[in-house]
Amino acid sequence: MEIRKDYYTGLKPVLYTIVFEVKKQKKKFYVFVGITILIAFLVGYVLMSIPNNLLPDTQLDFFINGLGFILYLTLFAACLFFSGIICSEYSKKTGFIVFPKINKYKLILGKYFGNLTLVVAIITIYYLLLALLGFYYYGGPINTLLFSSYAIAILYVIALSSFVTFFSSFMRSVVVTIIVTFLILFIGFNIADGIVLLVLGDKFEPLYSLSYLGTLITGILHSPFPDPRYVEFTLGGGDGAFGGREFTIGQWITPSIGMGITLLLIYIIGFFLLAAILFKRRQL
Repeated sequence: MEIRKDYYTGLKPVLYTIVFEVKKQKKKFYVFVGITILIAFLVGYVLMSIPNNLLPDTQLDFFINGLGFILYLTLFAACLFFSGIICSEYSKKTGFIVFPKINKYKLILGKYFGNLTLVVAIITIYYLLLALLGFYYYGGPINTLLFSSYAIAILYVIALSSFVTFFSSFMRSVVVTIIVTFLILFIGFNIADGIVLLVLGDKFEPLYSLSYLGTLITGILHSPFPDPRYVEFTLGGGDGAFGGREFTIGQWITPSIGMGITLLLIYIIGFFLLAAILFKRRQL
């Protein structure tokens, strides 16, 4: 009984920090919820209401189209919610006040899970709206692959949050953390993927890339699952563009399910541990 009481006493600062962080970020959360509802409404209803704009043939195709925006939503949410988890305590010098009163690891853990709760709620709202629209257009039941996609999306956003938290552990300001992580996630990985694809083609799958791993969110909705996962397209030829010459462009569609999940877990654990190590060495 005494052990359980001590455990709860040690856990209370984390729970209080989670509640405080949720309340602190509620305005940002409401803005994202509004954007999420707007995107779902535009993609799932307004665009489908345009004359001659036919509905996809199946419910799964509808979900695949609707989830095309989920990568951008998770990216923006991760950058804006997690960028200040650690560096804000140093840039604003609040660490001088809070660290003597609460274990700094419990503080950061509480802030992390508080923000993660909000971001997961945003993703959940988007999936619920998409599921309702899918039911409205195609009737029931909802294809169970959507739940698999939802699980991958949660893993993906946790991986993004660990990645951003890692940068927050050594960056000096929230703004710089947002800019750097956004550029890496939105532009850096895509440029690297393009170069690797151009040079190595199907000989090297870009499994290092968070952007590529994120494609599993929609990739898992394909039935059957893409096989082969590397495809090539031929452009040009005849009397058309490129002076009649043909160009072959290759593309990796999605990682395998097992490899994608494994690497997302490695990202989550690896970057969170690195963030903890750098945080331990950082001085106010």
